[in-house]
Amino acid sequence: MTHTVIVPGVGGSEDAHWQSWLQKQLTSCSRVQQKNWNLPVLQIWITEFINTILATNNDNIQVVAHSFGCLTTVAALAQHPELNRKINNLVLVAPANPVRFSESGFAIDEHNNYHDYFHQLQIRVPTTLLISENDPWLSFVDAIELAKSWRLAPVNLGQVGHINVASGFGPFPEIYNFLISEKNMQHINNSDDNKYLFKFAF
Repeated sequence: MTHTVIVPGVGGSEDAHWQSWLQKQLTSCSRVQQKNWNLPVLQIWITEFINTILATNNDNIQVVAHSFGCLTTVAALAQHPELNRKINNLVLVAPANPVRFSESGFAIDEHNNYHDYFHQLQIRVPTTLLISENDPWLSFVDAIELAKSWRLAPVNLGQVGHINVASGFGPFPEIYNFLISEKNMQHINNSDDNKYLFKFAF
């Protein structure tokens, strides 16, 4: 059975958030937990992400990430490529802008941030990127730039803000259009780039 891992961003995706709604809908699902949801230190968050993935004891995993959770996921899979074989579907929803963050958490100046780091990362699993035209955490221009760096063809959902509770997203049934059914998942050999890059690259 497909197991879904939910990766929230800063604040942890409260009960009214669509990620919390989705978790309640799924039979096989777990959620990354952070010790401090308001202190986004990337390496600490990556550690908790890895712990959650390994605890599933499952090689048929899809990840649904939001905001800084998207950055956490992409960085974790880049730093720990052995995990890629476990991930058969990755859905990145409204990623936060890497320029807002640094090694200590939130970036305090424009010269010390994660822009360059994230733009050079490669994603090695099948991925869907959902973006917004008026996201306060990542402008549309920056979202397109990030998508190009990650070699993804983004899905533009329109003027939907940060795709969170503040922008009116509680239940989000449209997310099912990008998920693999819990009952059916065909494992993809990540050593064969042609099986997935053609689908997601520009």
